[in-house]
Amino acid sequence: MKLFSYRKIRIGLISAIYLMIVSPCWAIQFVLPDSAYQGDTIVGKVLPPATVTVGGKPFTLSSNGYFIIGVPRNQKTDLLVIARAGDKKRSKTIRILAYPWKIQRIDGLPKKYVTPQPKALKRIKEDTEKIHAARQTKPHPVPLFAKNGFIKPVKGQITGIFGSQRILNGRPRSPHWGVDYAAPMRESVHSPADGIVSFVAKDMYLMGNTLMIDHGLGVQSVFIHLDSIEVKKGDAIKQGSKIGHVGRTGRATGPHLHWGVSVGIIPVDPARLLKKSFIIPSD
Repeated sequence: MKLFSYRKIRIGLISAIYLMIVSPCWAIQFVLPDSAYQGDTIVGKVLPPATVTVGGKPFTLSSNGYFIIGVPRNQKTDLLVIARAGDKKRSKTIRILAYPWKIQRIDGLPKKYVTPQPKALKRIKEDTEKIHAARQTKPHPVPLFAKNGFIKPVKGQITGIFGSQRILNGRPRSPHWGVDYAAPMRESVHSPADGIVSFVAKDMYLMGNTLMIDHGLGVQSVFIHLDSIEVKKGDAIKQGSKIGHVGRTGRATGPHLHWGVSVGIIPVDPARLLKKSFIIPSD
């Protein structure tokens, strides 16, 4: 029975795992390549009741056994996926391939955003902790994204890609954790997939007006630099629904939308999800 189908995409590999328990013993049947790229998303399945861990970290399962794994940008070792049911255990190693990350140079930023003062650093730390806490909140157990996949949240030219090493005013800084779309001020921003609003904040130091949507199984979108936010925490959102408007709040040289996607606390490449067709049965 075909449980998951996918197509290979040009800029990366998104994989699917099917883990199946067979009584009285159990086996794992994989229907995916044995490798994935840094920044990829891995979709898997195990027949409940069972647990799945990677590096000792448990993953949320849907009622029909699906789970999502994010491959970190800087992952340099293979991933060991372990499934357990009672005292039985099976494992699978996924080979992680290096991705050819780009270098992006951005000049003309105000000095306060490139080399923040101590007071600003305190705000940045507080903002980061809020985002981190939202990503660690127990995720919605239903893969709300599965029915229709993901679409672009805004019309506009891509000006920043996931994972690129950023050189700000000539100074090396953290990689870029999302996709940037240049768009006019107040251009409508739409939800890329079904979900539930999980976080809303205004006037964050670097991110400006910020919104997060939980798409299920730990997959969350974050939208930053918004001019305005049209939804509130707890709202159920359908794909394509208007959620806000493009702005230039926080650290931004001009109006644009930054769209990021994470699996748990691990950022992954949103662009690869746009080319992915999910076929996952609903709970």
